[in-house]
Amino acid sequence: MISVMNRLNNIKAVIFDWGRTLFDSDKRTEFPESERVLNYCKEKGYRLAAISLTVKGGSATLEERKRQVENSPLRGYFEIALVIFGSQQDKEKSYDEIIEHFGFLPSEILIIDDQTNRGIKYGNRHGHPTVWLKQGKFANELPTEETGQPAYTITNLKELLEIL
Repeated sequence: MISVMNRLNNIKAVIFDWGRTLFDSDKRTEFPESERVLNYCKEKGYRLAAISLTVKGGSATLEERKRQVENSPLRGYFEIALVIFGSQQDKEKSYDEIIEHFGFLPSEILIIDDQTNRGIKYGNRHGHPTVWLKQGKFANELPTEETGQPAYTITNLKELLEIL
């Protein structure tokens, strides 16, 4: 349980990783709690973005992932939804693009990801608060000295409601 004292009070925008954070890549459907969490964020006035990196041999092709995002009932919550194919560097460029679009300080943009070596690593290196969703396929990929520790670790997306 997260203490109310530990809530993030200065957040203006939230960037969500798509696959395995909001969308179950194995079952190819949104996680049941995703819409509730996104609705809460919208009601609180947060600006929202989603980012999805598709890699060769991943759970979906670039075209499949783009369709998943665009046809999802969750799409309407996001000001920006970027689906990219490539490497970690490509995802970092996409984070940069979203952050520039929002125009907020790093401390005002929360990054949520299920992989410490992607979104958490990027956020920590650039001064963003981070939330690691420790569930599913990457739950055992623990933070390292290189990735840094996330500001928060949750095991279910709905726990985010206790932080925001």
